[in-house]
Amino acid sequence: MLQASRLKPTEGTPISIAGNAGGKRILCSNQALPVYNELVNLANSGNHWAGLVVRGIKGLTSGRLHMDNVYVQQETSVAYGRGVFYLVLPGVTATLEDCADGTVQLRGLNADANYMKMQENKQRPGLWRIAKGVDEFPEFQSDGAILKKDYRPVVISDQAKDDPKDIAKAARNDLVALNTTIKSMVSHSGFDLHHTPGRGGIVGLKPATMALATAGDRAKTESATLLANSMYKARNIEGVLWFADWGGSAILTRALQILNHQGTTLEKHSIFLNRPTSNSSQALALAKEMKLTLAGNGGKNTGLRKSEIKGNHMVADISGRGAINTTAFGLTATGAAFGLAGVGATVGGAVSLMGALYFVTTTVMKGRKQFSGKKYK
Repeated sequence: MLQASRLKPTEGTPISIAGNAGGKRILCSNQALPVYNELVNLANSGNHWAGLVVRGIKGLTSGRLHMDNVYVQQETSVAYGRGVFYLVLPGVTATLEDCADGTVQLRGLNADANYMKMQENKQRPGLWRIAKGVDEFPEFQSDGAILKKDYRPVVISDQAKDDPKDIAKAARNDLVALNTTIKSMVSHSGFDLHHTPGRGGIVGLKPATMALATAGDRAKTESATLLANSMYKARNIEGVLWFADWGGSAILTRALQILNHQGTTLEKHSIFLNRPTSNSSQALALAKEMKLTLAGNGGKNTGLRKSEIKGNHMVADISGRGAINTTAFGLTATGAAFGLAGVGATVGGAVSLMGALYFVTTTVMKGRKQFSGKKYK
């Protein structure tokens, strides 16, 4: 459980909330202090969401705060790179200033205390426990922790408006086709599902400067942050499989980048990218660096036929006129801390939305027959 202290306001003087023992000092204005203290109260009472946010704010002591940071959106810029920024964490937007004296001041804090309830209502990204019976309802995991069971499979879904139950049914077919061990584990104890709600699948990668351009982009950044938190918690569990389905590959890539910059290794785990719609080489390279095993045939299955792309992956996302309404996911060169510390990893070969479409249509390989090629409907 996070242990943090409530602080008392001092008239006209910002309060130090982090960095006193080293790193960049974080100050909190009297205006933002009541909300911050409420988050601390929730965190100390065991609220997972609030703990994630408080650790994220404190983690700025070791993170760079400019446009190379996926969580930060610049508002104004003054001399020597100083200015006002927005920090985006799950359910929170913080207004902060990088001050000339080297400190960072938290000037405003807008926190959605209903964030966890919205996760449970399938309106925000979250982790769901999927039972072995296909007709049982998924259970929301408020602490973001997967089942502590060896060789636990975790599906990272594409962004979809479908219910987690329907996504689980569709993803199960490809998951159990991976190998006999996974099939046995699913039949005995089910699997976990990292769900990202929304319309339109994730295709490709946006430039770093566009990572927070829209509410949809911010939601996917939140999803990757929450996934990284789940992966870190599971690091000591033997044989965990992170199975990214379709556009879930982009969210997994970003989560791996967050963890990689922390020096986290996941040598007990493996990954598999099922029909990835982002550049799979990034995720596979990160997996190698972090000592994950590549499951299946080289860690991915790219058995995409053009009919699958149009008929399954983008159903209802491409109109009769060919208009595209699929969301791209932004990844940056570095990112901010969410609870571990500041993050950073180079992202190479980012492609635009049209580039991503070209990528998936020109790297067609004959898929292994056991994989369905169907999405969530």
